[in-house]
Amino acid sequence: MEHSGQGRFWGNLIMTAVCFVIFCGCLYAMGWWDLDSVWIPGGIAMALAVLTYLIPQELLGRSDSVDHEVIHAEATDVRSAGH
Repeated sequence: MEHSGQGRFWGNLIMTAVCFVIFCGCLYAMGWWDLDSVWIPGGIAMALAVLTYLIPQELLGRSDSVDHEVIHAEATDVRSAGH
């Protein structure tokens, strides 16, 4: 059985590096946060944090490719085997 990332090592490595750089940019923006200027660094940090989690979860994820019939068929086969 194949998983969604099989055979895509370099693409996965590059996207991990890109998301890590975006996350480091978020942490860097938080370094500019003080009580006098809250909105600009906070907005930048929030946007970068959302991108860091949105890119792998929504844009690269394969949430729409799930075949529910196959999932339920596998569960039925396991139960009928006496487990």
